[in-house]
This record gives sequence, structure tokens and C-alpha cells, in this order.
Amino acid sequence: MILLYGAVFLCYFALFILSYRKKKSLVKCSKKSWEKDNRYGIKEGIFGDMANYIYEVLLKGKMLHQKDVNESLFILYPEIGGKEEKKNSYLRQFYIYKIRLWLFIVFAGNILAFCLWIGSRAESAMTEGRYISRNAHGMGSRELNLQVKTKDKTEKNRQDIVLTVEEQGYEEAVVKNMAKEISILLPDTIRGMNASLEEVRDKLDLVSEVKGYPFRIGWESDNYARIYPDGTVMNEDVGAEGEIVNLTAAITYGNYKEEHIIPVHVFPPDYSEEEVWKKKIYDMLTSQEEKNRYEERMELPESIEGEKLIWSEKIEDNSGYLFLLICVGAGAVYLLQERRLREKVEDRNRQMLMDYPQLISKLMLYLGAGMTIRNAFQRIAAHYHKEKQEGGDYRYVYEEMLLACHELDGGISEASAYEHFGKRCRLPQYTKLVNILIQNLRKGSSGILDALRQEAKNAFEERKNMARKLGEEAGTKLLLPMMLMLGIVMILIIIPAYFSFSL
Repeated sequence: MILLYGAVFLCYFALFILSYRKKKSLVKCSKKSWEKDNRYGIKEGIFGDMANYIYEVLLKGKMLHQKDVNESLFILYPEIGGKEEKKNSYLRQFYIYKIRLWLFIVFAGNILAFCLWIGSRAESAMTEGRYISRNAHGMGSRELNLQVKTKDKTEKNRQDIVLTVEEQGYEEAVVKNMAKEISILLPDTIRGMNASLEEVRDKLDLVSEVKGYPFRIGWESDNYARIYPDGTVMNEDVGAEGEIVNLTAAITYGNYKEEHIIPVHVFPPDYSEEEVWKKKIYDMLTSQEEKNRYEERMELPESIEGEKLIWSEKIEDNSGYLFLLICVGAGAVYLLQERRLREKVEDRNRQMLMDYPQLISKLMLYLGAGMTIRNAFQRIAAHYHKEKQEGGDYRYVYEEMLLACHELDGGISEASAYEHFGKRCRLPQYTKLVNILIQNLRKGSSGILDALRQEAKNAFEERKNMARKLGEEAGTKLLLPMMLMLGIVMILIIIPAYFSFSL
């Protein structure tokens, strides 16, 4: 995994060098519009420069599908209009924001995964490739996952071995008045994976202590060629009828000592070649561990049967999973940016529908006061512009009205300006309003107030329906949190009641 993390860092470094060389030429082409219309708050920096460089590469390679994004940006930001420079600036900002966010998440994930990789190895118990540090007195034993292979053998001889290294010089003893109880438990305790001590084919679990009893138990065998003190059963050359081996359990506590003899019937095993190889290595390890138990560290054997052994500790390394998860998350964040853009378009349409009745009412008020449609349009847009400069909210419909007023000031016909206004709004309600205004220009203003009153009535009804729908959606979204809260309340009630009944 370290090669992967290093490759990622090298990629970022190469990308940084390339982006730094191209920085001036890339920023120069859009710096003015960037500083003026920075919608995403993107600042110049390492990740911003790299994202800018990647965007230019993707743009030249025609690997960006910009049609839907262009349309959404045009809807959200009507001030783009037909200005090619502004359109390119907004599009650049959107993609650079996405790429910059993705680069930052992957880089942070790579650092976290690398730190986890280092941390997992910092806790390694093996030093110098062949020594295992023991725990100090009273700290208990430690279990290690070892991996061993011979230098000249094939990959199939690589073995994974779990080794328990006892603490340094640890001793415990037994209590006299509990010796009888433990003597009854020992036969069933030491059988390990065997069905019973009447048929032993696998390693015995010759425990040094039994949970709940303060004993130190030592084991002796009347035939060490068959059963080692650690419970290892050497039964490769045992006949089919088996052999009886007597084990002696020495239960001690201080000066007190008591011995129990336990007969064991040993039968031959059925080992594969791989199991025989692993068993030889493990036997050598356990023998070495017993040999220098009171030393500060344990030395692993260098060879077996003339074959040189190469040792390494098998470390649980989850850094790769973390890095993969973060990369997937970064990709999801990148892809969700376009979805967020579509959601912004939906929010814009919802806002325009909510503002529609208010716009109709304002038009009716100004037209009823004797103003022309053009003057009313300009008065409403100018009032919004003043409020926005004083810190008011951004309202899409009034931004569209400002653009329509700019078109009127630029000399375009009134009917064309209203028609463009309706097309940019992209909602049937505003299309209907534009038709009323254009019809008024063609036929006169005799019935426009009646038409606007009827439209205002319909608009308020639609707004009430929309508010009701939004309320229902909010109630649906709150259903899951309410169910979770109900479950928590039920747990808080049931658990104390259960314990009170138990008492």
C-alpha cells in the first residue's frame, strides 16, 4: 500500500509543478471576470491552481459534457445573458470548484491512510527482523500474527502463524481449598479440540491458569516424546491402537503444591504436508519461546532443516480500505455537484412561483395609478435594485425584470423585451402574464386590470396550494426522525421497567 500512497503524492507533486508553470497564462485569460463574478468563493491556492490546470486539460480534450451545466447556469444567473466571457467564467468556476473539492478530499484521504499505515507499523512488536519484545511483569501475554517463508522455497511454503508470547517472568499459584474443584475441571479444560482425553489427536490445551481460580499450573509428562509441556502432541509415529500418556498437573501457590495425574490416550493424526511443515516451525518457535522466557526479548530461529527462514510480522493494515472509501466519497461529491446545481434550479423555480402573486399585485397597483406597463416594470425593478444594494435578498424574477429593463433601455421593442422575459422565466405562469402584457400593447389597456385581477386571484390560489404541498413534504421528511425519537422514548421507558420487574 505504501507504493500506492507514494504514487498519489507523486501525482499531486507533478500536478503542482505543471499547474505552477502554467499558472500565469491560465489565470490571465479570465482573471478580471473571475474576481468580479466569483460565485463559489474560490481563491487562488495550490488546489485552485491544480484544478484550473486540470480543467484546461479536460476542456482541450473535449472530455466535459457542458450542455446541461450551461443551461442550468443560464437559468440561475440571468445576468450572463449573451455574454460569452461571463458564460465561460461561470462555467469555469463551477468545474474548478468541483475538481478542487475532489482533489482536496483525495489528498486528505491519502494523508489519513498514510498515517494509519505508519501507525499500524509503529505498534509492531518485532524488531531487527527476528526479535519480539515481551510485555513487562503484570502486563499479560501478547498475541502476534507472524508470517514465515524460506528464502529459496516457493510461495506455497509461506506460512501464517499465530504465536502467543507470555509476559516476562510472570507467575501465579493455586489456593489449597479450591484444589479439589480445579482437579475435577482440568480433564475437560485441557482437551482442547479433542472430543475427550480418551481419544487425543490434536494439541492439548495445557492451561497455566483457570478463570476464576488463582492458581499457577505446571505440567509434566511421563513421555515427552509424545506430549510436550505446552500440550503439543507428537503422535506421527503412534500406532493405530494408540498410547497412554500420564500428565501430571502441579498446582502451586506459594509454598503449597499439589499434584494430579491425568491419563491421556494418544492416537495418530492425519496431517497434510503443509500442516507438517507448519507444525515443525511452530514447535521450534514454542521451544525457543520457553527457552528464553525470562529474557527481555525472544530470538526467532534462523533456519529449519537447513532452510533459511525469513520472518516478518503480519500486520493488520486497514489504511487501504480507508483510502478507497475516501476516494469513493470524493467521486460521489464530485458527481453530486451537478445534482446540487439542478436542485438550485428547482429552488429558483419555486421562489419565482412564490413571488408571482406579489409581482401581479405590484403591477395592478402601478397600472391602477395611471402608469404605463413600461414605467411600472421599470419602477418595480428599480425598487428591487435599491433594496438589494441595501442588503436585500436575491430574487430571481426581479433579476429577470432588471434584464428586461436593460433591454428596453438598449432600444429593443417593448413586446420583444416582455417576450424575452417570459422565455427566461421558463414557467407557464409568467408566459401567461407576458401574453396579457403583449395583448395589452396591441389592443389597448381597456381590460388589462380585469385580466390582472383574475390572474392575481388564480396566483394566490396556486400559492396556497404550493404552501400546503410544501407543508405535507415537510411532514413526510419529519416522519423518520419522529420514529427514531419514538424508539428512543420506548427504550427509556421499557429498560427501567424491565430492571424493576427483575428486582
